[in-house]
Amino acid sequence: MQAYCAVVKEGGFSAAARKLGISKVVVSRAVSALESELGIRLLHRTTRQMSTTEEGQAYFERCAPLLEEFQLLDDAIKFEHANAKGKLRLAVPSEAFSQQYLTPVWIKFAQAYPDIELDIMMSDRYIDIVEEGYDAAIRIGKLQDSSLIAKKIADMELVLCASPDYLKQHATIDHPEQLSEHQLVVDSNFRGGQSWSFTKGREEVSVRASGKIRVNSTLAVSSFIQSGFGIGTCLSFLVEDKINSGELVRLLPEWNLMQGGVYIVYSHRKHLSNKVQVFSQFLADNCFK
Repeated sequence: MQAYCAVVKEGGFSAAARKLGISKVVVSRAVSALESELGIRLLHRTTRQMSTTEEGQAYFERCAPLLEEFQLLDDAIKFEHANAKGKLRLAVPSEAFSQQYLTPVWIKFAQAYPDIELDIMMSDRYIDIVEEGYDAAIRIGKLQDSSLIAKKIADMELVLCASPDYLKQHATIDHPEQLSEHQLVVDSNFRGGQSWSFTKGREEVSVRASGKIRVNSTLAVSSFIQSGFGIGTCLSFLVEDKINSGELVRLLPEWNLMQGGVYIVYSHRKHLSNKVQVFSQFLADNCFK
């Protein structure tokens, strides 16, 4: 099975042999033995090219995930955490959060685990880690129901903010419904529609999040707010220092806007992977410390 999948992935017997570190003859014999055992032809072979039969393609598509599961199981048994190795593909938010909080942790992790190769994709679009082949992702906010395993790294909430200059020039806000009378700066990163939902006890208020400025960057949102362009929502840990220094003012603190967390998520198929386990624990031990 390993030899056959390598031939399909690499596009030929010679390339598969180099990938597996064995001779071309051994690879050819292994594939022939597999075809004999199954009683079907898996590959069309000519002197110039090779291709899968219809049955061969179907068999490959079922084999590849099984072989990956076997490899993950073997890795979990064979290697201790200190010996974790291989490529670790991560999908993470871009901009301020990753720069300020994750990059220093990645540097420490790379120093502690030199045998793990980091492949990091910074993007604000929602990435399906299973479909796109990532080992894990960092998610911020309130998680949607899914089949992924999630481990919380830290608590977070969205807070409503404005600059002192903006508040001097506009009416005081005592209730979320009054936001419709104000200029709003909207962070389009957050999934869940075009509204901000506030709760206080049993009272719930939904405010349509529409404004002249919409941007998919938490850092840009806080900059627009700080410059007096309006009222907006920010991640609590990104603006805590500005609120404490008076550069920003938190509005309606008695109302809950959204409470969630910072999570690392990964597929159940990656659960046994040492590289995912050690990274997840390292992140929890070092992020926000």
